Amino acid sequence: MRNTTPGRPAIGPKVPINFPTDLLKNIEAGASLARLSRAAWVRRAVAGALPENFEGTLTPDDMLAYLTTSLRGADPDHEVDSDTSRRLLTAADDGTLTIESSTTETVTMEDVRSRRRLSFITRKFLADRADITVYQVGYSTITYQRWDESDGDWHREHTLYLDQDAARTFHAGLRRDVIHTPDASPLS
Repeated sequence: MRNTTPGRPAIGPKVPINFPTDLLKNIEAGASLARLSRAAWVRRAVAGALPENFEGTLTPDDMLAYLTTSLRGADPDHEVDSDTSRRLLTAADDGTLTIESSTTETVTMEDVRSRRRLSFITRKFLADRADITVYQVGYSTITYQRWDESDGDWHREHTLYLDQDAARTFHAGLRRDVIHTPDASPLS
């Protein structure tokens, strides 16, 4: 038996990652504000990028929670409609709904009193042997009462779209108006 140190178990080999200078400065600033190591701050940022954890077959409760917690967006005609929701829930109920893949782009802004995160997530589901692609625009904020707090008040919301262009337009508007960063295309 190996003698290991207490704490988080090793997951795999350590891999060096070269970050661009600007990104490394943002990571260091965020870690400093949160009073975390850079690695812990990056782990927390990555963990917060996807509000749900989908693995393998999805239960009806998983899918219902995902669909019912979404908000109405800027363009309801392109959002996930009742027929698509019913199809996803029926496949989840039959035990045939699985997630195929997902991609994420996340933008985070931090200051002394708050952290804002905007994400664009593309999820591909397989329901009744047919692919359904859902585009999720997610937004979360943490507000601190004092600058030295480690836990703050959380607010999360997400909007689901079937149309990628409508989702990108909504994401770009939030990025410009809420996160205050220049427009950029989410991942395709």
